[in-house]
Amino acid sequence: VEERVRTKGRDFSKSKTGSVLSFKVSFRDFNPLDSFIWFELYGSPSDRDVDLIGSVIQSWYVMGRLGAFNSANLQLANSSMDYNPLYDAKKGFDVMPSSFHDISDVEFQDNWGRVWVDLGTCDYFAIDVLLNCLTVLSSDYLGIQQIVFGGRCMGDWEEGMTNPEYGYKYFKI
Repeated sequence: VEERVRTKGRDFSKSKTGSVLSFKVSFRDFNPLDSFIWFELYGSPSDRDVDLIGSVIQSWYVMGRLGAFNSANLQLANSSMDYNPLYDAKKGFDVMPSSFHDISDVEFQDNWGRVWVDLGTCDYFAIDVLLNCLTVLSSDYLGIQQIVFGGRCMGDWEEGMTNPEYGYKYFKI
């Protein structure tokens, strides 16, 4: 700790590079089994921005595949941590499973990004978790203007355009 204080000085907080404004969230004919999720950024994403958003989406997907978004088994969510909480592993095992089914790579054209999802049997709790993650990502790192759940076309998205010279980037899931 002393070494870190010497090298960094008294400034322990890292500077934020995101947006001070919260993003807008809207839904357009959102079908949880077959829809795009769209991200409008304030500008074209850097390679670092693509990696950040892609890593968040990939982590969200992996958690969903492993059954993390199952509100039927939120045993500790409303428990008081003042006392030793109890977790019933048998109840957790016996609850009906919930799993994210499929996802596409995360694609970007200029300042728009999208990912196609099939949430499968996940609860809408999965969307809350994603929005919580993207809120911090937007304020601390890259700045998101809006997120739209659903819709087949957004902004000036050109279907089939995959040329990096025209602003196309992607993150492989």
